[in-house]
Amino acid sequence: MVENATYGITAVRFAGTQVVEAMMGLIDRSREHWDLRPAPTRVTEVIDRMVEGDTVISLFPDDEGQLHPGPEVKVDVLPEGTETLALADESAGLSLRDLPRF
Repeated sequence: MVENATYGITAVRFAGTQVVEAMMGLIDRSREHWDLRPAPTRVTEVIDRMVEGDTVISLFPDDEGQLHPGPEVKVDVLPEGTETLALADESAGLSLRDLPRF
């Protein structure tokens, strides 16, 4: 059985209120290092990874610049039917708007 990959999002780019790109990289199985460092990735590519069964998580920087895992990322559909990204659990008071911009 093949284990699905885990990707991490470290920054986002918005066009208005919609996420249009994310800095996304492939995280190793230990979740301590990058297998592929984050690179600009279109939202459609991020969604494709989730559709394929991969996990996408948010990674928030602390005051020292260290990244810490946040909630998983999910597909969100805007009222006009456009797909975008959001955090699966925003109960901790975090949202994708809290990530750095690029």
